[in-house]
Amino acid sequence: MAEYIPIPEQRTEGYFPNTGNTIIELHRLLAIFLASKNFAKLCKNYPGEGFDPIHKIQEVEEDEVTRILLSLAITARVIDDREDRVFGFLGSDCGTLQKNTENLEAETLELREACNKIIHAKTVRFDVEELNVQQYLNPIIYLYGSTQGKEWRAQLDVIKFCKEYVSIVCKFY
Repeated sequence: MAEYIPIPEQRTEGYFPNTGNTIIELHRLLAIFLASKNFAKLCKNYPGEGFDPIHKIQEVEEDEVTRILLSLAITARVIDDREDRVFGFLGSDCGTLQKNTENLEAETLELREACNKIIHAKTVRFDVEELNVQQYLNPIIYLYGSTQGKEWRAQLDVIKFCKEYVSIVCKFY
């Protein structure tokens, strides 16, 4: 078996994720958050007090959000690494970052760092509210982890993340 080496004029080597697919994933991500409250309105039984089919459907929200965020974060990092970290020159705002939770000081969470935090988070918590009998997701996610012995906390604004992602990442094919 022989290793295939493409002719440079025909194809550049390395990973080239299909950023067109990321638009679909961003749509799914936003749709989950924007629909969550409407799903909660349809629930009639408190969780654990009788079967509620809408509650059962809504149980997948957190897992699906996590799956989509990881996929998006990895794709963005691959593109940014391939393009010599161009995201840093474009500026972005996806939320806030406390580099050390012992200090209340927070800074703007830029797209590349948001992707890093999504990938390396040890704890992921969702911002929730309750309506009638059911909780629903707000488009804010709290990510926790540690770097060089310091605990960090990132607050990811999902709507800002999606806008920045489309504005920055989807320009690179």
